Amino acid sequence: MPTLRRVIGLIKPYWKHVTLSAFCMVMFALLSGALIWMIGPLLRTLFIGGGAENPDTVGINTAASSNAVVNSVTNFITSIKVSLQGFIDSLILDPSSLVTLKNLCTLVVILAVAKALFFYFQGYLMAYVEQKFIKNLRDSLFSQFQKLSLSYFHGARTGELLSRVTNDVNVLRESLDQGFNRIIREPLLILIYICFMVILSWKLTIVTIIVLPISFYIIYLIGRVLRKVSTRAQERMADVNAVLEENVSNVRVVRAFGAAKYEIAKFMSKTHEYFTALLKISRLQLLSNPINELLGTTAGVIILWYGGKQVLGAELLKPEEFMLYILAMFSIISPAKSLSNLHIKVQEGLAAADRIFEVLDTTVTITSKPNAARIDRLTDRIVYDHVSFEYIDGAEVLHDISFDVRRGEIVAVVGPSGAGKSTLLDLLPRFYDPTAGGIRIDGLDLRDVEINSLRSLFGIVTQETMLFNDTIGANISYGMDDIDDVAVRRAAKIANADEFISSFEKGYDTPIGNRGVMLSGGQRQRIAIARAILRSPQILIFDEATSALDTESEQLVQEAIDQLMVGRTVLVIAHRLSTILHADKILVLNKGKLVQTGTHDELVSTSGLYQKLYNLQFRINGNGIGSEKTNRPIS
Repeated sequence: MPTLRRVIGLIKPYWKHVTLSAFCMVMFALLSGALIWMIGPLLRTLFIGGGAENPDTVGINTAASSNAVVNSVTNFITSIKVSLQGFIDSLILDPSSLVTLKNLCTLVVILAVAKALFFYFQGYLMAYVEQKFIKNLRDSLFSQFQKLSLSYFHGARTGELLSRVTNDVNVLRESLDQGFNRIIREPLLILIYICFMVILSWKLTIVTIIVLPISFYIIYLIGRVLRKVSTRAQERMADVNAVLEENVSNVRVVRAFGAAKYEIAKFMSKTHEYFTALLKISRLQLLSNPINELLGTTAGVIILWYGGKQVLGAELLKPEEFMLYILAMFSIISPAKSLSNLHIKVQEGLAAADRIFEVLDTTVTITSKPNAARIDRLTDRIVYDHVSFEYIDGAEVLHDISFDVRRGEIVAVVGPSGAGKSTLLDLLPRFYDPTAGGIRIDGLDLRDVEINSLRSLFGIVTQETMLFNDTIGANISYGMDDIDDVAVRRAAKIANADEFISSFEKGYDTPIGNRGVMLSGGQRQRIAIARAILRSPQILIFDEATSALDTESEQLVQEAIDQLMVGRTVLVIAHRLSTILHADKILVLNKGKLVQTGTHDELVSTSGLYQKLYNLQFRINGNGIGSEKTNRPIS
């Protein structure tokens, strides 16, 4: 099983802990078997007496047997039984039955204490391995999410991704917990009990073990079905997480549209599907228990009938040996049941592991080449050279676009919705790579530049500002180490944010809630601008940073943007053309193609898409002056 081998491979770094734990498991199993074996001496001491007796006086008469092999096997097993009994007798036997009983009780206590200690150390060692393994797996998943391109997240639901890190990893943890603690202990206990049974009566043991392969085969079949069902159950849990995440993220929209009943119904539908899947899993799990019980009881009845007749006829076993045999036989049921359930639990874990490895195995398409060049500034220009781009579904978003941006220029990108404006600028910090053509910065293809050094050149402010559930100060200094409070406050002042921040009781230590929900839109934008100012970026990208704001907030944000733009190269996506009148260059996109390039005056005087868009936004009076202000700077 490739998945199982891979999971085991991830555990190899902890081989010292696993080895010590395995040793503790072996000692625990041996001591458990020793405690069971002490039942024989206890019965003999209580009901027969403390004196020594020859243990081979019953069932050793092999002269009548005509089979030399059977004689040899019987004599060998009997010699082992005699040696074991002789060793125990040497530890506890005394002419006084009371002293023998005291010695026996002392030995039992010593064995029990040792067994408990080994059980504790085994559990602790494996808990370390299990928790460390799961921590590293979660860390690997999170790190992988940071490496994957944005296109991966376009086709994945947030709840689905969360489910991989939480629910799937937890299912695998439970599977490992069962496996680590039982994979050695339970088979060893079964082996020890079977050895006891063979030593006491190998003929009875043959009858006993006939039923075991049947039981394990049935459990194996159940486990195969359960793995498929478990995979579906984990998918249903991902659906629940997805609905929950979307509802919490869009709670204002839900309230505004009075859609609470609809959301409740949708959530209940997903939880019902999850409930149905879990119920099917429970049904299959519970099915294995009565099968084990039925087969175990059947075996027990056969052994009781056959062995009891031998004891009553004094042909095979002494009464105390038969009682020990029955106890050993029934002691097998618990580890055997645990082992069969382990198979089922492992199948659930493997189903979860498949989903986890699916994420870890996803190809990271945006990576730095070995020995990639590092850059710390833009010295000349950015060049888009016949750039085309399409998403995974094959639909072309950009087609054969070429232009350049000189250092210090302000370049605006306009066009109708869906023209590809945001995608065009997303290629610049390598959120995606072009599917044809290339982008160069100071003559270097972006794919030859180390990603972190490339992205350190940019400050990006979008219409939808994403903040973290942290303090204002932490959001401004996000991603930057060793930034002092003075620098944070200076950036906030430049962004026109210090005044409203200082009005809060906790100032820069004020928590802002999930996605900055405790702040207004204008306040969030100014926090985002302060964050960009603190980075002191070479290149600024604005995606209609003020279009969703009220007039007062827009003015404050625009003033902050004006200060941020000084001395920097700026690319701006604008829907309101009044904000780009003074751009050095305007790029007009339509259906993924660059259809016009020029200044505002050049484009507005030329028949084309830009003039059409401009006329749609402005009512032209007799003097040719639009009804909207035309002297506002770029946002």
